Amino acid sequence: MGLADNNFLNKEKNSAIDRYFNYILASVILVFLAGFITYGEKFRFREYTYSYIGMLRTPEGHSNTPAFLIFLTGSLFNSFVSFKISSLYNHKIYRLLFRICGTGFIMITIPCDILNTVHSFGGAMVFGSLWIFSLARINEILHSGRKNPAIIYFLVLNATLLPYAYFYFINSPAQNYAQKPAMIGLILTVKLVIREHSGASVKEDFNSKIAL
Repeated sequence: MGLADNNFLNKEKNSAIDRYFNYILASVILVFLAGFITYGEKFRFREYTYSYIGMLRTPEGHSNTPAFLIFLTGSLFNSFVSFKISSLYNHKIYRLLFRICGTGFIMITIPCDILNTVHSFGGAMVFGSLWIFSLARINEILHSGRKNPAIIYFLVLNATLLPYAYFYFINSPAQNYAQKPAMIGLILTVKLVIREHSGASVKEDFNSKIAL
């Protein structure tokens, strides 16, 4: 198989990865909307985090079964898609990161009002794996000669995610407010860096040099 054939296959895989990540993006949005509508009490968007949708009982003690089932379904779907994306990468580090992400999505199905330690660890796996993936891909974009987009992606990613990580680490109530922009910044950055590669903006020869 010649170089042109390899490049074509790489573009096909990158396009598939881009399409599959769209499914995760759509799933998160739908879970938020459906969970908001079916929540067992009035959902306080500023105070309640994404994880609250997956509670068995709301903070005021109301049953939350419909929203929990929506959260469970969405998280398992996201896990399946993450493992599917993992299988499409030749780079073993990217395969590992999306497997960690997929495992994290499984762990967050455990309601935070039942076993918050496991749930929180799963969330950290999702956020952490996608953050490391984004940084690695941003580095590739930078070294491919696309300096300005790389800087923008880096700033969007870290300006939104790091404050949330800090508040989460010190267990500050501010983490509830910071989670939404962190999720938006992270998902947007992952989407954009994947799109950079699916659009063949990043040089194929650079990808071949870093492949493990």
